[in-house]
Amino acid sequence: MSGNTGVADHDELARTTLRKVTWRLGVLLFFVYVLNYLDRTNISIAKLKMQPDIALSETAFGLGAGLFFVGYVLFEVPSNMILYRVGARYWIARIMFTWGLVSMAMFLVRDEWSFYALRFLLGVAEAGLVPGVILYLSQWVPAVRRARLISVFYVAVPVSTVIGAPLSSWLMGFPPWGLTGWQFMFLVEGFPCLVMAFVVVRFLTDKPAQATWLSERQRAWLIAELDREEKANSAGGHRAGSLRAAVRDRGVLGMSFAFFAMIIPLYAMAFFLPTIVRQMGSFSTAQIGWLTAIPYAFAALAMWLLARNSDRTGERTRHYVVPALAGVAGLVLGALSLTGSPLLALTGFTLAAIGCISTLPVFWAHAPYLLSGPATATGIAFITAVGNLAGFVSPYMVALIKGDGPGQGNSSAAVLVTAVFLTGAAVTMAGVGRRIRRRSGVAAATPAAETTGG
Repeated sequence: MSGNTGVADHDELARTTLRKVTWRLGVLLFFVYVLNYLDRTNISIAKLKMQPDIALSETAFGLGAGLFFVGYVLFEVPSNMILYRVGARYWIARIMFTWGLVSMAMFLVRDEWSFYALRFLLGVAEAGLVPGVILYLSQWVPAVRRARLISVFYVAVPVSTVIGAPLSSWLMGFPPWGLTGWQFMFLVEGFPCLVMAFVVVRFLTDKPAQATWLSERQRAWLIAELDREEKANSAGGHRAGSLRAAVRDRGVLGMSFAFFAMIIPLYAMAFFLPTIVRQMGSFSTAQIGWLTAIPYAFAALAMWLLARNSDRTGERTRHYVVPALAGVAGLVLGALSLTGSPLLALTGFTLAAIGCISTLPVFWAHAPYLLSGPATATGIAFITAVGNLAGFVSPYMVALIKGDGPGQGNSSAAVLVTAVFLTGAAVTMAGVGRRIRRRSGVAAATPAAETTGG
């Protein structure tokens, strides 16, 4: 009886501790990423008016949208290495403040060259945020609950579009001070980033040992659990422990390619879905914003359910592959329905959003079974850097295939090409899962077997 009571007390301590961590850190970083991802949402909405205002061709827009990721990728690994050394609190705040300034400066765009320059600088300013957060959260939560906590952060991707697409459309209808609608929108949506930087300094905590907002018992349990997990990982001997080992590891390289391949359709939709929706019928800018938000609302719900079930069952790979393949089917349906039924097309893009976005937390839950020690910081940054090259490739590739014409044929071809990439991501992650199982004897991955209290 006393044994059962002890287990129940341990489980309750784990639940209350991790709940506090989720509400304090997960929710704060969720709002950080909502503001961050508005940069992807608002540029696609601004495109509807900015493109004719400054005579920007479809190809020039695709190139400028992609240049963001050139700056992002170049500074991704150095940024995460700095965060690893100085701590997340001040470095994430620095990232937020500088990207807020550059985001607001987008109202100064006058031609394609100023568009290129500011998009590149915006990528430099934001570099390191996502790998930094993934690294940071891995230092706070045992693997058994990691997918669920990462989903709190990543659900900002669909939520920012659900909120941002209608909000950006609405703001563009109120241009004061002689500004155009898209100029006013950039100013308004960039300013909260400056404020949030100070909120991050106030409420983010670098390490569990500094978490005075946890009780002493909760803090002691969390530190002990994370230390035990780190020692178990180091003793396992099958995880890359250095940058050289990480970039040569087939599992890490596989995750890098898979991240690249899944980002291709994700950003294709982020940058071009409003334009595709406009071609599907006679919709106002506000209606386009609301219709664009629909796929992302379903993706947000699917992400939470998928991450929760993955943590509950301890299985990762199937929780990635099956939704990703459903996303492939959605992209094909969307492409084939563009010239026929707008309803079917929107259904297809909703499935596609689920396949590209809801799988992100489960994707990152594989990383602890491939990386350990200092390699975690550089390995995660390496995966995101390679993956985010797709942020440059995707909009430019889609723009080249689409062209500047009004027809839907080329749009359908562009969507089908992105489906091929997502298929590659699903196949690759199936291989990564098999590799983890062979090396560790753990069902890729089964964190429930490594720790209790989840």
